Amino acid sequence: MGAVAVSADASDRAYSRIRDAIAEQTFEPGQHLQEASLATWLGLSRTPVRDALRRLERDGLVERSGARGVVVAQVTIDDIEHAYLLLEVLEGLAARLAAQRLTPKDALTLERLVQELRDAQARNDLQRWAQVDANLHDTIRAIASYPRLSELVGLVYPVIDRVRNTYLLDGSEPERLGSLQAYHVAMGEAVLARDPELAESLARRLFAEGGRANGALLRRWISPLRRSF
Repeated sequence: MGAVAVSADASDRAYSRIRDAIAEQTFEPGQHLQEASLATWLGLSRTPVRDALRRLERDGLVERSGARGVVVAQVTIDDIEHAYLLLEVLEGLAARLAAQRLTPKDALTLERLVQELRDAQARNDLQRWAQVDANLHDTIRAIASYPRLSELVGLVYPVIDRVRNTYLLDGSEPERLGSLQAYHVAMGEAVLARDPELAESLARRLFAEGGRANGALLRRWISPLRRSF
C-alpha cells in the first residue's frame, strides 16, 4: 500500500509541475517532452512522469505526434472562447449552489477571500489578486458540494491555463482590475447573502467578460493568419 501511495503522490507532483510549466509557457506549444529529461528535471523516476503525461494528454495539454512522441499541444482562439462559454455556465451553477448551501463556516472563508481580493487590489498586486481569484472560485465550487460539477470544470480549465488572467496581467487596460474587483466582490456578497439568482448571474457575467477580454487580447497578439498558439 505504501508504494502505491508514494507512486500516486509522485504522479500528482509530476502532473502539477508539468501542467504549471505549460501554463506559464516554460514548455512552449509544439515543444517535444521527453520522459527521461522530465524525470531528471523533476527528480523522479520515469513511471510517474509517464502517468502524468497520460493525464495531461487526457486534459488536452499534450498530444502524440508520430516519431516526436509527446509534444505540448497548441490551443486555438476558438478553443479559448468555447472554454469560457462552458465555464460561464458551470461556474454560474456553482455560485447558485453555493448560495443555497452556504454554512456559517463557509461564510467566514468566503469573507476572508473577498477581503484578500480587496487587499491585493489596494496594493495593485496583480499576481496576488489572480491567485486569490482562483482560490475564490475553487472555494465557491467546494461550497457548492457537487463533485461532478467540479470534475467538469477540471476538464475545461486546462484549455485556458495559458491565458487565464492574461488580459489583466497584460496591463494595457489599467482600469480592468477595478471592474473585475467590483464583479467579484458583488458575486461573493451575493453568495454570502444566499441569493442564488444574483450569484449565478454575476458569475456568468464574470466569465463572459473574461472570454471576451482574453479573446480580444489574443487577436491583437496573434496574426489573423495564425489562429493557434
